[in-house]
Amino acid sequence: MAKQNLRAHISMLAATVLFGANYWIAKGLMPDHLLPMQIIFLRVLGTFIIASVIKMSIRELRVLKIDRADYPRLILSSLLGVAINQMMFFTGLNHSTPVDAAIINSVNPIMVLLFSAWLLNEKIGGPRLGGILLGALGALMLILFGNPLSLIGGHLTGNMFLLVNTAAWSLYLVISKPLMVKYNPILMMQWVFLIGLIAVIPFSIRQAVQIDFGSFDPYTWFSILYIIVGTTFLAYFFITFSLKRLSSSVVAYYTYLQPVLVAAIGILLFAEKISWIKATSALLVFGGIYLVTRKTRS
Repeated sequence: MAKQNLRAHISMLAATVLFGANYWIAKGLMPDHLLPMQIIFLRVLGTFIIASVIKMSIRELRVLKIDRADYPRLILSSLLGVAINQMMFFTGLNHSTPVDAAIINSVNPIMVLLFSAWLLNEKIGGPRLGGILLGALGALMLILFGNPLSLIGGHLTGNMFLLVNTAAWSLYLVISKPLMVKYNPILMMQWVFLIGLIAVIPFSIRQAVQIDFGSFDPYTWFSILYIIVGTTFLAYFFITFSLKRLSSSVVAYYTYLQPVLVAAIGILLFAEKISWIKATSALLVFGGIYLVTRKTRS
């Protein structure tokens, strides 16, 4: 059990790293290379194809099916976690900034905690609540210092989309939890992205047919492949795997690590200076992780 929980935490750490880089990679594509709905179409379609190929290539997975009684929860999970989540994120990011997106996304663990208490009657508990609030303080210290949230012009509209994105993803983590525990991760991803693809086609097909693949340079191809394989397929797979062993609140908590990892990459790769804000923020986040995971294991 301890090994399985450790693997789940390692999977969430990997997913967090992939998500953290996605803010900048996705923003670099829009709007000069691709429009938001074009990215979403390629992302959802590509991930569905990858999951389907893997499922059909492994004999044990071919026979797996979803019980009919689970279809309503599956459809709702797909709409929240793929269709609404991704359309709101990319549309919002196109009108906002990666910093604003990170700030708004920091609300995710608090939303998951409240949704879990409301829908699943999950007890919050003092240590878990304290850990989440400690992590929130650390994340906000890091991303707000010198980078105030934009509330003017098109940024306000973009930030509203990002807030809806955060709420949809929070609900997804809570509502999909029973399905993630019950079913194989690849089977779940195939169905979640199939339903998500059907849902996003009406909104994205007009822009999707206008994609000019011949104009793509190496950076564009790299970014698209990263978003499809890294940020979507691998990250969703890691999260699906982790939800089998960890609570939705713990999975959501890893959102706080994203700005810390971004700062660490800046220090290691771009010679940014270590400030007391960055050091204090990291200590608060990791202290919060200790409180949250200690509560989970107990």
